[in-house]
Order: sequence, then structure tokens, then C-alpha cells
Amino acid sequence: MTRTVSVVIPTLADRELLDACLAALADELRAEDEVVVVDDSGAGALVEWLRERHPAVRCVATSENLGFARALLAGVEAARGALVLALNPDVRLQPGALAALVAALADDVHAVAPYVLLHGEEAVGESLPELALEDGFPVVRHRALDVVPGAPHAEFPGGVPVAFALGGCMLVRRADFLAAPFDPRYEPFYWEDVDWAQSALRAGRRVLVEPRAVAHHHHRGTIAPRIPERLVRAAIEKNRLLFAWKHLEADDRRAHLAALTARLVEHTVCEDREELVWLLLALEQELAAPAAR
Repeated sequence: MTRTVSVVIPTLADRELLDACLAALADELRAEDEVVVVDDSGAGALVEWLRERHPAVRCVATSENLGFARALLAGVEAARGALVLALNPDVRLQPGALAALVAALADDVHAVAPYVLLHGEEAVGESLPELALEDGFPVVRHRALDVVPGAPHAEFPGGVPVAFALGGCMLVRRADFLAAPFDPRYEPFYWEDVDWAQSALRAGRRVLVEPRAVAHHHHRGTIAPRIPERLVRAAIEKNRLLFAWKHLEADDRRAHLAALTARLVEHTVCEDREELVWLLLALEQELAAPAAR
């Protein structure tokens, strides 16, 4: 397989996180590989800093804040490699991770992610996800498998099949991503990677986690300092509704609508408006793009 990789990092003004992320990448890249940082601040906050501190890094500066999905797409469009490693600045690869990801990207594999450890703790992994329907709503769970970070899995030596690859750390083919990028309705963030992978799985592609590739994730290191938790929760819940309406089959959709109705009645009676706001936000975006349902 062609090894040429473009590492695309969408970010705001996360200099400390970006410094650590780029330092971890240094020994992973070959001469023909590249790093593309998308400065999504809308103000060129990283342009001069990158030029001075990381002159080998290409910088794509956006004229406005695009959000994760569109900033990533801008970076992939600018990339030169046949393969793209989408990477958040709060993720750090361990040595050998990139080579292991490239080796796992077989012809029928749509995306492959490393085994991601939250804050570097081996007891807390977040990249063996599965989807379930819980009380009528889709939820993400991380199933427990006998996985040793840095070693192949005995049952799945080519990589462990999963429901989706984490959008903040996954290797894909550039052509595949450009042909079907993240759905912009999930802006500003969350659930876009779940949606993207589910569409690929339905088309007969595979999505994997490669335990031999290990990364550390400092969870929400880019979001928490800037966006109130209440708004983050609203984005998550709005996008969870959009995902349900787009992907649930008939029986599950009926269960979801019944649960949604009951929950809305309950929250209306209790004058808890948050769930109503989530629904209205989701309906607004659903009505704007009904053909994708």
C-alpha cells in the first residue's frame, strides 16, 4: 500500500496541546509525509507561531470558524498524501502507531483507529465502541475485550471490528473521505464520526481499531476551556436525535419516537426546557436537509 500520509489537525489556538501533539508525531513521519494544521480560529492565530516554531508544518488558515467537520474537510482538501490521519491536537500517538495504522488499512477497510487511552490510563480505553438502543435512544458503549495496548488481538489479528472510528484520531484514504465527508448537519461537533462510519458499514466496508497502535487522548482538551458544558451537552443531544432519525430501522424508530414523545411530555410538565431545546435544534437541521434521512 502507498504509505504517503498527510496528518491533518484541525485546531483553534491550542498551542500547548498542539506542541505536544506535533512532538509525538516527529518520529512517526517519513520524509514524504506531511503535517497540515488547519487554523480554525478565523483570525490566523497560529500562522506566525507555526512558521516560527514548526516551519515544516503546512498551515491552512480559515477566514471564519468552520467547526470540526468543515475544518477537517478543508485540511483533507489541501492534503497531498493518499492517506490522511485525522488528528485532534489533544491526541498524542505513541511510537510506532502510525506504521501500525497504515498496515491495518486493508482494501475493504474504510477507517482504522488506534487503541485510545483516556489521559494515558491503560484501564480507560475509548476506542472499542459499539452502538446500542437504550430506552429508545442510540447510545455509545465501549465493550470490554481482552485487548493489550501495543499488541495484536488474538481473535482479530488484523484489527478489531468496531461501530465507528474516533473522528479525532483515524486513518482513512483521502479519496474516500473527499467522496463522502462528514455530514455538516452534525456541526459543531459530536456524532459525525458515528454517522460517517455507519454509512460505510452499511455499504459493506469495515471499520477497525488496531491495538498495536496506541494513542493518548486528553478528552475535550480543545472544547472544555472554550465552550460551556451546557452547550456541549446540547450539541451532543441534538446530534444524537439526528443520528436516530437518519439511521434507525422501522421497529427501532417506532420505539425511539414513543420514548421521545414520553420524555417530552414529562419534561414539559416539569417545565424542564432543555430537552425541548435539543429537539427544536435537531428539527431545524433535519428540515434543512431532509433528503439525507
